[in-house]
Amino acid sequence: MSKFVQLTELDEDEIQVIYEWVDEIPLSRPKRNITRDFADGAMVAEIVKQYHPKLVEIHNYPLAHSNQQKTNNWNILNTKVFKKLGFQISRNDIEQVITCVPQAVEKVLKVVKMKIEEYAEGKGEEQRVEEKPMHMQNKGGKVPEIKAAPQANSALKEKEQVIQELKETIEIMESKINKLEQLVKLKDSKIQILTNKLNAAGIS
Repeated sequence: MSKFVQLTELDEDEIQVIYEWVDEIPLSRPKRNITRDFADGAMVAEIVKQYHPKLVEIHNYPLAHSNQQKTNNWNILNTKVFKKLGFQISRNDIEQVITCVPQAVEKVLKVVKMKIEEYAEGKGEEQRVEEKPMHMQNKGGKVPEIKAAPQANSALKEKEQVIQELKETIEIMESKINKLEQLVKLKDSKIQILTNKLNAAGIS
């Protein structure tokens, strides 16, 4: 039965272990700032899917900018994924993650890592082989190709779709930024004109 976990403070060594673990996993977005990049829960869903593909449907976790959508993503993770792994995080912990409180997401990732490993240990040997992390399927050992290939293909298609959506989002954001820059320049120009007029009026 799942329950809210008590997240504990992490020391530097524990944080470094988390960062190294995350760096080994290929994700759809660059990992520039873990506090911001993981705030919407989407990349946490991707991590779980790497280890247990059947537990996660990536389309449930869209790229989110608003706190409401970020909260929705985490609530879905809590009820549809974390609960199956045997735990859930509290509303307060979710709030701290989406508002980028320092170390909030690292604390969650520590628990996610531990529960992913416990979930694998609790399954039969055959299931553990089939659900070997997708990013490690070609690194030593033998994975049944017939079962692993469809998972890899499905994951690849999903990632390509996510990448395409992200590219479109970036293009839209770049367009908005360019428009805002033009507006700023226009306002600066008007301010300069008004300033010149005021100076001229003051001189005369």
